[in-house]
Amino acid sequence: MKTETARLARLAIASVTFALIGFCAGRMSLPREPLNQASVRPTPDVTAAVPGKPAESNPEIESPRSNSPFVSSTIASRWDDSLWQELISQPGTVARNQRLAALLESLAATDPARALSLAQQESNLKLREELVHASLRGWGSTAAGDAADWAFAHIDDSARDSAIAAVFNGAAARPESALQAAKKICADHPGEATGYGNSAIDALCDAGNFSTALQLIAGSADDVQRSIWSAEAYSRWAALQPDQAAQAAITLTDPTARAEALQGVVGGWAQTDPAALTHFLAELPAEGDRGSMMGQALQSWVRRDPKAAVAWINDHEASPDYDEGIAAVASVNVVKPNQALTWAEAISDPRLRSETVAEVLHGWALEDLAAAKQYFANTTNLLPEDRQRIGEIIATSESATP
Repeated sequence: MKTETARLARLAIASVTFALIGFCAGRMSLPREPLNQASVRPTPDVTAAVPGKPAESNPEIESPRSNSPFVSSTIASRWDDSLWQELISQPGTVARNQRLAALLESLAATDPARALSLAQQESNLKLREELVHASLRGWGSTAAGDAADWAFAHIDDSARDSAIAAVFNGAAARPESALQAAKKICADHPGEATGYGNSAIDALCDAGNFSTALQLIAGSADDVQRSIWSAEAYSRWAALQPDQAAQAAITLTDPTARAEALQGVVGGWAQTDPAALTHFLAELPAEGDRGSMMGQALQSWVRRDPKAAVAWINDHEASPDYDEGIAAVASVNVVKPNQALTWAEAISDPRLRSETVAEVLHGWALEDLAAAKQYFANTTNLLPEDRQRIGEIIATSESATP
């Protein structure tokens, strides 16, 4: 039978996934009411955008990272009235819309009221939303708390999550400001705190401010929330700097925190370099959740590079700690049935071995019924319930064959 630890680990990963899906779900909509310039508080300390220089003498301001199709991380622009008027009079194109967003992001760092007013004059609903987000990013870069307050006051519930994410994306360049804003938002909105915290963590990690993201996690008093945030932060970190994230995770002294961090590392690293992740996990002590993590790493590796993953498995002796990994790889349809069954037979846990053999046989029966039937008749690696199930599948396949 699969270990309780492995099941719990998978449940933890599933809970993180569903939490994130739930947070991100929702239809985008327009702001509830037009911008009232009086509702926008003056931006404090705008000169802090570039220490030691007044705002008007700052060099070009680079647009922060964004998932928006209208904003490119390579675009840099300073506010220019004449350029804005020129661009706004041109037909819409992706490049033109990107430049408009970059201009408003720059303007919002010093005059958020005007930037948001210009954004809301746009008649194209999709572009209007993007321009509002660009303005919130610019405002967030100098006064994240004020920008967030405006978003809560003027953006519909269904569109507010992405607006707050835009504020955090702008604030991430000043990590302490982003951290303070995140703490206040989470405290003021406890029902949505986990989702808003994830947005702050994403923005901080994307900007390379991993230590600040970890400070937000450490400040959470909710165990479930802290677990979700930890998985998010270490996953994001590992996708960018896997070695550093992994080393930080394994040095944690609290066993629960270390396990949660490692699960996050595996989630991020498996997407970028599953081979390196497999080698890293193989060096860890054979304890805790290593088996389930190895399974995730090997499954990702075999999908990207089956030949290399197969060679690695064949070069390592079967071990109970590799059971989950071998089962995961054997069940991937890119592996030939004969090879998959050879691995499945080497699994030490009888229950997992039987389940894996049955799963491989199920797929094999759909491709080569005669070969699957012959193996089924001779194998001793199936427990009674799995043997009955596969027998019924083979019988059904035979009756359907002309």
